[in-house]
Amino acid sequence: MAFSYWESMEWLEGHDLIAIGGGIVGISAALRAKTIHPNWKVAVIERDSLGGGGSTKNAGFACFGSTTELLHDRKTLGDTEALSVLQKRISGLQLLRSTLGDEAIGYRACGSLELIRKDAGYEMPSQEIIAEINEWAAQATHTAQTFKITSSSELQGIDATKINGAIASPLEGALDTGKTMLALRNMAQSHGVRILLGLNVTDWEAGNSVHRVQIQRQKGLGLEDSIWINTPRVVIATNAFAQELMPSLDVIPQPNIVLVTAPIEKLKFNGTAHMDAGYLYARNIHNRMLIGGGRHWGLDSEEEIIQALNATMCSIFPCAQSAEIEYQWTGILGVGMTRKPIVKRIRPGCVAAVRMGGMGVAIGMQLAKESVDLLIAE
Repeated sequence: MAFSYWESMEWLEGHDLIAIGGGIVGISAALRAKTIHPNWKVAVIERDSLGGGGSTKNAGFACFGSTTELLHDRKTLGDTEALSVLQKRISGLQLLRSTLGDEAIGYRACGSLELIRKDAGYEMPSQEIIAEINEWAAQATHTAQTFKITSSSELQGIDATKINGAIASPLEGALDTGKTMLALRNMAQSHGVRILLGLNVTDWEAGNSVHRVQIQRQKGLGLEDSIWINTPRVVIATNAFAQELMPSLDVIPQPNIVLVTAPIEKLKFNGTAHMDAGYLYARNIHNRMLIGGGRHWGLDSEEEIIQALNATMCSIFPCAQSAEIEYQWTGILGVGMTRKPIVKRIRPGCVAAVRMGGMGVAIGMQLAKESVDLLIAE
């Protein structure tokens, strides 16, 4: 079935800006463009029927990086570049919360813990290292105590015999991913942004002043219909799948498995936890335990990762030992040689904002702002 005249004219043609990708970055970019230029016709194109990609499959951490993650960033990026990335994460979280409101996104200022698991290959940072990283991080967090070593007596719901130590941060939190995306979509649509789901951008051609985007309708088990549409401005916000449209970009899709248990009566752990330099993460979500990650283990099959995740959760959080797994899914991260995100002008009128590195919740809205500002500054 071909696109009708009405579909083409109302939903597909005549846009001043098109954002490819319906997650936090794509919708936020469209919202910012529409806010600055209310008369623009702006659309978001997303191939998933529910929309969002990684933005609807993340674990809901409002985080900016544990001590071991930040130490890794400083080693690989250097202090100045790593600080810039940290500032973007913090600014992005502040922008997300101030734009949508804490109640709308289900935000909880629960703080976070980094757990240094025994026999996992990661050393517990010393007091001297914590003091030094606090001094460095204060340039972005504006507090003298971003992190502090915490005692085992403060670890409610955690088996302290399974860890070498824990580092707390009062600055992080958790949010409800579903509420966040619904709130963002509702706000964008209230400003007149068209969010088009079930449409796949299969190709694009950059021009001098007008770009061409090829769109196919998702129907049944395959793709049907195809139409080329013109637009003067494009934001490519497909994160992990950026190479499908821009093969030269250093972005690799990396699957991450997430498990959620059935409700646990009297669940003592009520916060968020990072482990193994951020490759593992766990949290309380509606009195259920969530655990995800494990890509660093190098296991061959999905089933092996699931078993290892479940075993780790039950070991660290004893209350989960008798809980059944009720939800299981795979989210796709956009990673690369470094954890520095990409905001790049591809051609005049075309910007890519991709490679979230697992920090899309924190950094997504900030990158959207930067991408649109790049386009408008031309």
